[in-house]
Amino acid sequence: MIGNLPQTNDNNSTTLSGVSVIKALAFTLPAGNNYSLDNAILRLGGYQTGVAPLVQIRNDVGGSNPGSTVLASFTNPTPQGLGVFNYTFTPTGPFTFTAGTKYWLYVTSTSGAFGWNASSPSQTPTGIATLSGNRFANGASFFASITSNSFQINTADIPPSVATPEPGAIAALSLFGLGLLGVKGRRNKG
Repeated sequence: MIGNLPQTNDNNSTTLSGVSVIKALAFTLPAGNNYSLDNAILRLGGYQTGVAPLVQIRNDVGGSNPGSTVLASFTNPTPQGLGVFNYTFTPTGPFTFTAGTKYWLYVTSTSGAFGWNASSPSQTPTGIATLSGNRFANGASFFASITSNSFQINTADIPPSVATPEPGAIAALSLFGLGLLGVKGRRNKG
């Protein structure tokens, strides 16, 4: 749906250590179809045992910062140690992105520190959604960030719902079905 993987290099990084150090990227879906969340891939360094990333999809409240409502949470993948790797975070439950809506990918740490790597110069995310915010907090306040950390949000397209038949059509089909049962019943009696 949106992302900037594969990265061109790992020459930049945002260190996330503690719940007050946050990186948040906003993206807006186009009008049209809704999308079902499959997973999020983040390029992390130093993610080892004892480190606990917190990755969420959050709402937008119309300002330049992420909202406080958690819309989707992710299960952390197994850490691979001090190197830099792509990690796939799977959602803890189903979530549907609504067309024409702005969301935030919200990343912090609840234990330990890790780096969320980025290419230098930063690579603008591409896809059906558009990047619409890039914020960093180290304490109580968010401020603008120029680093587009390396990530990918993968989704599945949800087809438009099948049209519901008109009540008159349902009644006609029901009568037709009952008529067939009556014909079958008469044949069995004879």
